[in-house]
Amino acid sequence: MYDYIKGEVIETGKDYAVVETHGVGYFINTTAHTLAKINQGETVKLCCQIIVREDSHTLYGFALPEEKSMFVKLISVSGVGPKVALAILSAMSVGELATAIITSDEGAFQKVSGVGKKTAARLIIDLAEKIDTSEAIKMSDVAAGGSADKEAEAVAALVSLGYNRSEAVRAVSSVKNLADTAEDIILMALKRIGG
Repeated sequence: MYDYIKGEVIETGKDYAVVETHGVGYFINTTAHTLAKINQGETVKLCCQIIVREDSHTLYGFALPEEKSMFVKLISVSGVGPKVALAILSAMSVGELATAIITSDEGAFQKVSGVGKKTAARLIIDLAEKIDTSEAIKMSDVAAGGSADKEAEAVAALVSLGYNRSEAVRAVSSVKNLADTAEDIILMALKRIGG
């Protein structure tokens, strides 16, 4: 129904922004990452997703199309509603989230309020095939040292060699703490798969 809304930011709160366009103020639920990129009084363009329920029409907006895309993927998982999806996207960048899913890192979800071990496992299982490894590497903004980048790169390399994604993720996860470079991770993972 709405792809994006462009207008002036009238107000921001802990998890929302009000954007006025053509005399209409839209209350848009959003993430901490998007709120950090917008300021009251400036013109913004937010990629939007509307969720229609029996008793409400709720608008969700994101500064980046990748964030919107990840939101849509998250809410497709059974038991993950829009509020939990926003909490996840507020606690983790899109790149960090994609990397956590690709590398089956349940621990990465522990910092998110409302996401327990079962939900983390379900997210990883349901989204593993929907996350593009090369996109995760590109989007990842992990701090210098980027161990998550190395892990995602290693998984991508193994998949390109013909191993299935889940097998590659398991092998990389089992050796990721034993190596310093993506190349070392790949070599150790290959030995693990072959052994």
